[in-house]
Amino acid sequence: MRRRDREPIPRRTKNQLYRSQGGRCAYCGGSHRIDYLEIDHKHPVSRDGGDEIENLQLLCTLCNMRKGIQTDQEFRRRYQRLLPQDGRIPSPPIPQADFNEETQYTRAPREVRRIYHRRFEAARQRQRSNSGCGILVAIVALIPIALALLVVT
Repeated sequence: MRRRDREPIPRRTKNQLYRSQGGRCAYCGGSHRIDYLEIDHKHPVSRDGGDEIENLQLLCTLCNMRKGIQTDQEFRRRYQRLLPQDGRIPSPPIPQADFNEETQYTRAPREVRRIYHRRFEAARQRQRSNSGCGILVAIVALIPIALALLVVT
């Protein structure tokens, strides 16, 4: 289901997650105001995850962007040297620089790379199919100018 077709997650759900996580990002453990934390699906909606509270967690923007369409399990496996594998929120917080460094040495799971590759190829195909239309539109737009030049000369 596309994001536009879904009901927004209620604010009370975010408040409940904020209280249960102690105002901390589930991955880096950093403390943040509620407005800075983003609701994340442990199993992404794009991979058939739902909006049940058990599938939701709060992440800071940087951790949420880093996770992308990985599942919680895939993300924890990828960053296993940094994150507690039992799902606990790290204490003390893990610096983002540690995540950045670890990202250079680890890869997203194969399934996630396949999904990104398919999306990239679909975008490339759309671009190729639209590029011909773009040229045609440009030519059609230039016809009146060319005709005007012929009439003037």
